[in-house]
Amino acid sequence: MSKFKILRVVDILRGKVIDVGSKTYTIEGTGDEKKINALLSLLKPLGIKELVRTGHVAMVRGSKLTTESP
Repeated sequence: MSKFKILRVVDILRGKVIDVGSKTYTIEGTGDEKKINALLSLLKPLGIKELVRTGHVAMVRGSKLTTESP
């Protein structure tokens, strides 16, 4: 798969190319599990070198602090 196909897959699934190296791309994919699995299955033939997945993440915008009461 050429680099243009990689970029097209990322674009179609609304991912982001975060960094480009001479032989690597760092890609950010967000969405539900089905969407992430589709992205991975399309990119897997290229030889994924490293993968980090998280669960739900929540962040507050601006200067508000998020605190949890005991």
